[in-house]
Amino acid sequence: MARHDSEMKMAIEGAIYREIGARDFYRTIAEGIQNAEGKEKFSRLSEDEDGHRAKLESWLDRLFGESFSPQPDKLKESEIGGIGIDERTGALEALNIAIGAEEEAEAFYRNQAAGTDIPELRELLLGIADEEHGHFAMLEAERNSIIGGFYWFDMDSTSFLED
Repeated sequence: MARHDSEMKMAIEGAIYREIGARDFYRTIAEGIQNAEGKEKFSRLSEDEDGHRAKLESWLDRLFGESFSPQPDKLKESEIGGIGIDERTGALEALNIAIGAEEEAEAFYRNQAAGTDIPELRELLLGIADEEHGHFAMLEAERNSIIGGFYWFDMDSTSFLED
């Protein structure tokens, strides 16, 4: 296998591990949330990450004729795969972890896309980067709704400010 092929294979496998870690993280949060709306959002994120994994695994098979076989110790290499949460983890803390991970994931995919000369793979990687950015934006909006980010801009009256 040429060096370029070896690097591409490692990049795809690394991306798959990242997706597994993100999926597991979001699934754990969804299972621990009592709020139905929050549970649904994190379940959907988990499913999205599983979809990314499936796309990447199909490319691994397409380019190298290999099926992906995960190694548990490598899961900790993902942005959030090694981060544990429990019943003491607050919603804001979980959102902050996820937001940071989505930023890193988007940057990772854009970097990988820039490094490939296979147009279809570049398009796939950029598409996943865009989806990760969408996750970032949704999580950021969720965080802002919890902390009340700039809610006062939407208020109809400023009378209490003028006393």
